[in-house]
Amino acid sequence: MLTKRNAWIGFGLLIAVLTVVYSNHFHNSFHFDDSHTIQSNIYIQNIKNIPLFFKDGATFSSLPSNQSYRPVLSTSLAIDYWLGNGLTDTFQFHLTSYLLFVIIGALLFLFYQKILSFSEESPTLLLVSLIATAFYLLHPACAETVNYIIQRGDMFAAFFLVLGFVLYAYVPLCRQYYLYLPVIFIGILAKPNTLVFAPLFLIYQYLFEYRLTGKDIVDVNKYGKVIFASLGAFAVCILAYLFMSAMQSESYAYGGYDRLHYIATQPFILFYYFSAWFAPIGLNADTDWSAFPSVVDPRAIFGFIFIAILLTIAFITSNYKRSKPIAFGILWFLVGNLPTSLLPFSEIMNDHRMFMPFVGLTLAAVWSIYLLAETVAKQIELPQYVKYSFYAFVGLALLGFAYGTHTRNEVWKTEETLWKDCAVKSPENGRGLMNYGLALMGRGDYKTAEIYFQRGLDAWPTYSYLHVNMGVLKSALGKSEEAEKFFLSGIQYGGGYPNSHYFYARFLKDKGRKDAAIIELKKTLEMAKANSDARYMLMEILFEEGRFEELKQIASETLEILPNDAKSAAYLASAASGKSKLQVAEDAAKLANTPQAYLDLSLQYYQAGKFDKCVEAANEAVKLKPDFAAAYNNIGSAYNAMGKFAEGKAALTKSLAIDPTSQLAKNNLAWAESELKKAQTK
Repeated sequence: MLTKRNAWIGFGLLIAVLTVVYSNHFHNSFHFDDSHTIQSNIYIQNIKNIPLFFKDGATFSSLPSNQSYRPVLSTSLAIDYWLGNGLTDTFQFHLTSYLLFVIIGALLFLFYQKILSFSEESPTLLLVSLIATAFYLLHPACAETVNYIIQRGDMFAAFFLVLGFVLYAYVPLCRQYYLYLPVIFIGILAKPNTLVFAPLFLIYQYLFEYRLTGKDIVDVNKYGKVIFASLGAFAVCILAYLFMSAMQSESYAYGGYDRLHYIATQPFILFYYFSAWFAPIGLNADTDWSAFPSVVDPRAIFGFIFIAILLTIAFITSNYKRSKPIAFGILWFLVGNLPTSLLPFSEIMNDHRMFMPFVGLTLAAVWSIYLLAETVAKQIELPQYVKYSFYAFVGLALLGFAYGTHTRNEVWKTEETLWKDCAVKSPENGRGLMNYGLALMGRGDYKTAEIYFQRGLDAWPTYSYLHVNMGVLKSALGKSEEAEKFFLSGIQYGGGYPNSHYFYARFLKDKGRKDAAIIELKKTLEMAKANSDARYMLMEILFEEGRFEELKQIASETLEILPNDAKSAAYLASAASGKSKLQVAEDAAKLANTPQAYLDLSLQYYQAGKFDKCVEAANEAVKLKPDFAAAYNNIGSAYNAMGKFAEGKAALTKSLAIDPTSQLAKNNLAWAESELKKAQTK
């Protein structure tokens, strides 16, 4: 039997294994909603904006419809941006999420011990708690939440929920003075799902503190005390909900499904989540599932039957002391899914929604297996090898989960790997097909990208983002007339989406229609004040057009959000001094003194034909960040342009050694090698 000391040593070994399993995820790309909440959200770029996150929900995202009030989550992202020196690497973001995941594991180990201690007192409980924690941490379904940076919100929900229970159960002072409740309030400000603490706390009181059973539900006198003991939790959650609702941005919208059909679909979705715990083989970042067309759809009926079965099992197991953890785990799973089951989000389901509910389902599943194995062992005299075989089976199951998680990390590695997986698994998902097409377009495979865009349009013919991206593709292919038609249809179908106007503005700018581009960029910023890309493009065009008063206005506004922003400061100064575009870029790079700033400067030099200066600027970037693949690519490109192909080959080889997936570096290296080969044959 395990001692407490050995149990924690075992937990340490588990974390060592977990770190190996997740070792391939620390540099995985930004994905999906990361784009508007992190990459193009100007507010998280300045740590001094943290107080603003608590005042204005619009700071959460650069997309108006996604501007939910989650100040604690935004605060964590701003700190990551500051610690990680921007967005040139995702490591800091992933490190924070992973450390939070490990802390959740430690809290779960304590939480499971406490819940199981209500059923019996046995040293075996330490081992069962450790195994349950291992199943949770190594589960492949959790990999989406750990990899998907903005979904750290689900991790915060699980963290604060479990922390609240641990403080209540283990720290008498917290229980006596209700100090576990402020933790829950903070959790709700990270993600509203934390609101389920109140009903879960009531269930905890009912089953464990007051030792009531399912049969006692008809006796009002018995559970009146339970309700009274839970009033504080409900009061805090209601207060937090009202506060959050008041602070929510007016532009925020849940999605688009009809509520009745959405809710009718959710019981079947819960069956999928439940089955995914036992067989996580169909995990998918973006499915092509849709709401059932009727509430009497056979799948909807099956889903409601499934919920009834789970509730029946919870009722039966709640009547026996040893099986109460099963009832609690099942009810945690059901209650944990309520927020995403009752509100009609734009996606019917997401794998990251399993993260917090799986805290309870893991408890129920592992404890059920333990009780079953113990019952069989008591009733039947089993040979020793059968017992060892059982432990071997548990070990193999954990190894299988670990392998699955490591594999899912590889899927989340880049935009291309993620969306290829989605396109294969969800052939009718227009968004997934579009995103895979974007990844292909990013590496220059326009022909295949167009095929996937068209497949996406066939599936979702009025999807505005698809029309806009088809416009981007047609423009890259030199088909300007077709491109503009797609941009305009994209605006027609999604005029309320700022990105529709932003990408049309970029097209207009490239075609020399700068006045029209300015109009579209101003529309973008009217809808999405936080959109940093639109701000910088607008400042660039205003500078080039000599519209200095307007430039001063947008640059000053940007500096209010980012007081130390080098580009905006340089543009503001240039509006008065009349400096050239290159001089502005030089000043901005020197002022910022970051790898990205010098990379941007090197690109400006390249476009201006100053290739020696391009090399100098890129070398400055490399001094600050020795493993900067993009900087080595710029050095190689500039050397190629100067006819120094040997130097170009050396730099491009370094670039590909750091980032073997860069198609641009591959193309430039092929050019250098081709020219060197020609020189040898002469």
